[in-house]
Amino acid sequence: MNPPDHIHRLAVVATHNRPAELQRLIDAIAPQCDFIVIIDNASDPPVPHWEVERWPTGRAGTEHSCWVKVIHDPEQPPNLSRLWNRGLQVGADLFSGGERYDVAVLNDDAVPPPRWWDAMSAAMRSTGADAASGHPFGFLGPGEVRVLGADTPMGVSNRLTGWAMLLRGEWDGARFDETMRWWASDDDMSHRARLAGGLVQIGGFEVPNTGADTSTVGVLAEQAGRDMARFEEKWGRRPW
Repeated sequence: MNPPDHIHRLAVVATHNRPAELQRLIDAIAPQCDFIVIIDNASDPPVPHWEVERWPTGRAGTEHSCWVKVIHDPEQPPNLSRLWNRGLQVGADLFSGGERYDVAVLNDDAVPPPRWWDAMSAAMRSTGADAASGHPFGFLGPGEVRVLGADTPMGVSNRLTGWAMLLRGEWDGARFDETMRWWASDDDMSHRARLAGGLVQIGGFEVPNTGADTSTVGVLAEQAGRDMARFEEKWGRRPW
């Protein structure tokens, strides 16, 4: 039985045709969490079906395993926000008894460093924030914590790192706006977190995003433009 102050850890990863990058991410994040949900969006070949496989890890110096589940979702062009929400729903179903849990939403080409989760969760939980990440541009010193609240203006430096963010699972706002299919739903999440319990940025735990912007071409570039327009329609201005 888990102690009453135990906080479960669930990672959500959407992926498409990046098997090497996905493996590298899993190797980096499995030692830091308890559950991984992979949303495989029409990969060819498909991501292997690892449902309920135990992945040996050593989180926090202990011997334990990480439970891995793969969900195959074929929609093309993808609605990334909906894919993320499918993973978030797994967490809501797993912890429907009111348990506390963190959800990391990670791009398949992200590489979280060791103790990334410890740092994000500690800062988020201790400040009462609803979301956490490193600074998008690494502008904070090691261990520096910056809390952004409702009075913080929108801006490219005042947001979550879109490719590696942590959400408080019990927060009822921890869902992405599916009307923003490819871009801007992370900005929407950032703004709603600032308006709710706050958003916290932590220095010294930057996450490489090895394939940044390489997928936003063709129809997805066109969708990105529509998504930014949708954000502006919703909030009255662009996020940055």
